[in-house]
Amino acid sequence: MWFRRKKNITLFNNPLISEMDEKICSILKVKLISSDYEILEKLSEEEQKQSGIKTLELLSLFEKENQKLTKFICYSYSLESKIEKKLDKVKKEDIKTVGLSKGFSISYGIYYYFLKNEKKNELLNYLSKRRIPQHGKFYERLENYFFQSKGVMLSESYIQYAGGYSKENVNQSDIQKALNDLKIMDKEHGAFWISMLVENDEEFITEVNKNLNLSLIYGENKENHYQAENYSEVKNILELHIKKDFNKINEILKK
Repeated sequence: MWFRRKKNITLFNNPLISEMDEKICSILKVKLISSDYEILEKLSEEEQKQSGIKTLELLSLFEKENQKLTKFICYSYSLESKIEKKLDKVKKEDIKTVGLSKGFSISYGIYYYFLKNEKKNELLNYLSKRRIPQHGKFYERLENYFFQSKGVMLSESYIQYAGGYSKENVNQSDIQKALNDLKIMDKEHGAFWISMLVENDEEFITEVNKNLNLSLIYGENKENHYQAENYSEVKNILELHIKKDFNKINEILKK
């Protein structure tokens, strides 16, 4: 009896890779470029070949480490883009990123695979094969991105209880829930805070404790304290906070 030989699974056209490409571009708000399709596919195949990583191992990574990989890619790309912009200014060039090419997440998946499995020499060798400029320094940056990205949030906001509960993408229902929970929290864990990311990746935080004392931290050097009169006033301030209406909050603080 004769059996047909199964075709090798290709990374470039795999749904997991396509979904990751689209998700990252959506988060970073950049265009996904799919022109020169055959060239991109060939380059991607060569890239994987040079890494020596099996297709199924990489696909498993995209499936099982999806959230962590997403954070790593977004964080790495954002910081590398800033470095490139600084270099462009030094060279007095005005080069704008049009978008990211289809299959770009495979490159980051390869980096992540080596870093996760602590294969420093293999990653250094791979970067050298890829002729990455100053590949030793690039490796050091990738290693830092790998560890630092674990604490990165992908949304513009999150709420955190002193007792451990946390949630991203804060809305009015989350505020009401937190205030209700605050009433029954013990003194040790009787607090929560809401963080909002603004321009230039600055973090604006409003913290509330059981005594309805608010700590408002705007950026690195601005911190104010305010004693709220009641839960209704706290709710109003927090709703202004998630709307990023910080001017109205400042007016309340001046009362």
